[in-house]
Amino acid sequence: MSQKAIITFQIHQEAFAFLGNENIVTESSDFGQIWGHFFEIGGYEPILPYAVDTKPVNIWCINEQGERIYFQGLFVQNVDKVPEGYKLARFPAGDFLVVTTEWMETNDEAVGDAGNGRVNRYAETVAMPEGYVRNDGPVTAIEKENADTPDGSRYEVWVPIRKVTESGK
Repeated sequence: MSQKAIITFQIHQEAFAFLGNENIVTESSDFGQIWGHFFEIGGYEPILPYAVDTKPVNIWCINEQGERIYFQGLFVQNVDKVPEGYKLARFPAGDFLVVTTEWMETNDEAVGDAGNGRVNRYAETVAMPEGYVRNDGPVTAIEKENADTPDGSRYEVWVPIRKVTESGK
C-alpha cells in the first residue's frame, strides 16, 4: 500500500459551541485513561442529539487559568441540558490551516500512524500560508476524524492561524 500524500488547505471556522469531556493534561497524562473515562461516562451518545456534525473532534486549548486542555466531543448547537460529566464550551471564530492526507481506504489507517501520526507530526512544523502566522490561542489545535465517508477516511489537524499585522507580528 502506498503512502498517501499530506495535503493542506485553509478554512475559516465561524464561532462554535462544543460539548464534550474536558481534561487538564500534563506531560504525565495517560491518554488511555482519558479515553477510558470518556467512554465510561457515555462517549459520544449523550452528545449526539445536539451535534451539528457527528464526526469526532478533539480540541487542544489553553483555559483561563493557563492550563493545557484536551477536550473530546462534538460541534453542537441548541444544547438545552448539558449531560452529566460533560462541559459545554464556546469558541471564537478563526482561521485554520488544515493538515491532512489524501483519503484513505479504512478508518483504522486514517487514525493510525499513517494518518493521525504523520499529520500531527507534520502540523508541528508546517509552513504557514503567506501573510499568516500561527495563532497562539486559546485554541492551539483541533483534530477531526473523518471516518468512513463516501470519499473514504482521513484525520485532520487544524492549526490556528492569523493574518500578520502591519507591525509584522
